Amino acid sequence: MHGVKRQLAFIFALAWASNAHAVRWFEVEIIAFEQKSSPLLREDFSLEHKPIEGKKQRNLLTEGFNSQGQQLCLQGDSFFDPRPLSVKLTHKNASWLCEDNADYLSKFDTLPLTPYAPSQEHMDNIYLLAKEQLQFDSTLTKLKRKGLKPLLHTGWRFPEQSKRRAPFIKIFAGKRFKEPVSYRISEAITQQGYVSLLPAVPTAQPNVSQDSWQIEGLIKIHVRHYLYVTTELDIRYDIDNGDTQTARMSQYTRVYSGDVHYLDHPKLGIIFQIRKYKH
Repeated sequence: MHGVKRQLAFIFALAWASNAHAVRWFEVEIIAFEQKSSPLLREDFSLEHKPIEGKKQRNLLTEGFNSQGQQLCLQGDSFFDPRPLSVKLTHKNASWLCEDNADYLSKFDTLPLTPYAPSQEHMDNIYLLAKEQLQFDSTLTKLKRKGLKPLLHTGWRFPEQSKRRAPFIKIFAGKRFKEPVSYRISEAITQQGYVSLLPAVPTAQPNVSQDSWQIEGLIKIHVRHYLYVTTELDIRYDIDNGDTQTARMSQYTRVYSGDVHYLDHPKLGIIFQIRKYKH
């Protein structure tokens, strides 16, 4: 009797394992490139948009760009020295440590085309593709020959998930747009005693705001019989008077695995392909 129970338990374990691996996996490869400006373009992108939002966001690119910054630090590039400025000035000739938890992303004025990722072959969790696993090198060459500027070339592997369960992948690329520094007036008294009885002197304190990237937004891929891609991206660009404007690419597309697809916008083009992975 105990032998039968053990056999049944073994069969159930095998069935559970087979169901766990029954989830189909895919990989997506993406190239985002800057469109050429055209004097014939008459569209108005000055409208303000609500911030892009999405539940279950995954940030895969930050780790990849940080890894590249760390590699540059290890190669002796002083621009990626993670030490505070005061330490750099007082210890110019001293060596430095390129720690894993340093914020190398903040050092980039323009992000690399492809975030670093190690080569992996598994179906445990969503992960970035390594550079050698990408297949659009010839497409990149063609874009450059046409005078178009690629801003991002990356990809990731992901499991089949419903629209409700699939995460949004955070996308950012291109050059940094520094936010102008604004100031707030505050009345701060920093001394004690009789001096504190004097009227407070207003002081200007800077409001710290986060810089933006040329492309920022979210992409989600979910499966419901077909593959569906939700794209919400902001594209920042300079205009003639020196100001910055933002255009929004917002698309919802049904696609087929294996086909190369193109998303078009006057300011941004995206070429992507979703491929089956191990099925």
